[in-house]
Amino acid sequence: MKVKRTVTTPVAPRYDPERDGVTFSLLTQFKDCRELCRLSLNGWTAIHPSFPLIFGSIVHEVFHRVYADAQAKRLKRPPTTERIHGFLTDIAKEWRQENSKASATAIQYLEQTETLSAAILPIYFKHWTEDFTQIQWMAKGLEHEFKIPIAGHVGRTPWKTFLRGKMDGVFFKEGGDRPWLFETKTKGRIEEGALVDIMPFELQVSTYLVALNKMTGKIPAGVKYNILRRPQLRQKQSESLPQFGERIVADIHDRPDFYFIRMDMTVDMRDLDRAEQELMDLIGDFIMWWKGESGHYKNSNHCENKYGTCGMLPICSRRDTTGFYQRDRIFMELEGV
Repeated sequence: MKVKRTVTTPVAPRYDPERDGVTFSLLTQFKDCRELCRLSLNGWTAIHPSFPLIFGSIVHEVFHRVYADAQAKRLKRPPTTERIHGFLTDIAKEWRQENSKASATAIQYLEQTETLSAAILPIYFKHWTEDFTQIQWMAKGLEHEFKIPIAGHVGRTPWKTFLRGKMDGVFFKEGGDRPWLFETKTKGRIEEGALVDIMPFELQVSTYLVALNKMTGKIPAGVKYNILRRPQLRQKQSESLPQFGERIVADIHDRPDFYFIRMDMTVDMRDLDRAEQELMDLIGDFIMWWKGESGHYKNSNHCENKYGTCGMLPICSRRDTTGFYQRDRIFMELEGV
């Protein structure tokens, strides 16, 4: 039987790699599933994003604001609980404005995030007091997103784009002149042994190390993994949100080392060369796919993954766009696209 192949353009013209660049998140979607990547680049977005996604984005934004204040010398000690609550209020308000089509479930996740963050973050910053007294944050290391021109070729076909992203932080250790990457992860479950094995070639870290080298002209000294464990306690039916928050605070005070973990990984020139070569190969593969010069297919192994069910599965499997909308901006986490 002869199968007729239908050729389609994978991505709508709203995105162009030479104009818009590539990010870690975009390259991760491409690696996970090309159909997931195509739908995302066409702007499809869930009205009710997952709780871990909302929690991670809110916490990262609080970290960004607090550490930016520390970098600018506006903070020389851990922020007060009131200041953290003020940040959370402002960030939640901005989230509601940017996600005006969010479902009632997403709003509930946001409120839960505010409760958890208000409980855990004041303890976190006090636990890591040295962040405000001993760490020398790099100037402009927290304030600006990076957008770095990058070019390569696949075979004889040249390509060019921008490497884009937003680092959690860059700092120097006392007496050192090579920068360290400060990389935050918010996780519900942590397998420290597996994390140690993955760290040397984890895509986000590799991408940011390459960017940091191009921004500073120096070989990064390493990465400080800053891991915040997302509380797994469940709210009881008879329990109000404030009562739930108090129970979380008590649990964190009982075992702070369970919730707050840090790991250092050193980097040398060989590590950097390997990271850059793999990143260049991945970007080249992505651009050839975007141009329609390599195959487009679904990865059924990603439909159910370690994060649960793929959010795009209803569209992918039965073209059901209920619960989705198409956004205008491609990279929601970055400005100006």
